[in-house]
Amino acid sequence: MARVQASSSKTKGNQKNQVNTLQKNVVTKKNGMKASPQREPSKNEVMFFRIGMWAIALTLVVVSIVLLVQHFMGEEDAIPYEDYIHINVSDLKYMTQDDGYGVFGDFSYFDGKDAYADLRAVLNSNDFVYVYFYRSSDVNLDIKAAIEGLANIDEMAFLFIDLDLADSANLFTTTQIAHLNLDSTKDNMFLTFDINAQSFQLETRASDIIIEINKL
Repeated sequence: MARVQASSSKTKGNQKNQVNTLQKNVVTKKNGMKASPQREPSKNEVMFFRIGMWAIALTLVVVSIVLLVQHFMGEEDAIPYEDYIHINVSDLKYMTQDDGYGVFGDFSYFDGKDAYADLRAVLNSNDFVYVYFYRSSDVNLDIKAAIEGLANIDEMAFLFIDLDLADSANLFTTTQIAHLNLDSTKDNMFLTFDINAQSFQLETRASDIIIEINKL
């Protein structure tokens, strides 16, 4: 029995020594990991980092420029018919009202006024006056395409009124032009004034407006 106990004690002692040795090795490894100093970035790494930052900054600048260009181009598109002759409610009144003798239109009102030189020229050289009422905030692209397809529009008395302008609200309350039957619920209207026949024709549907424009 004494030999068995001695052998058992020796075995336990060896196991304890092995555990202590393993613990020391683990502690040593941990200490070694903690003790390792952090590596400083090399000159090449620093250079590549700076190049990357400059590339990002340059990309942001380019994107900002593109967005600004698109913004200003969008503002220009907000006035699609700015190169054509625009008139206001007062102008339309003198062009189409009854002069008191059963004749519609008093073109003499525009005589001698420099601001109306272009308008006076087309009124005096055409038998028809066309007035297109539109909203600059909601342009009908099909009508716009039809208008831009008119090769001789500069020679015609083709006039424009922007319904989004504050002054345009008077179109529907001015009694002198009530006979034109303008509709305040429509965003697009096309008025044809036949000067010789002294008659008016108003189209309020986009499809009909395009048909009439394509006839010109």
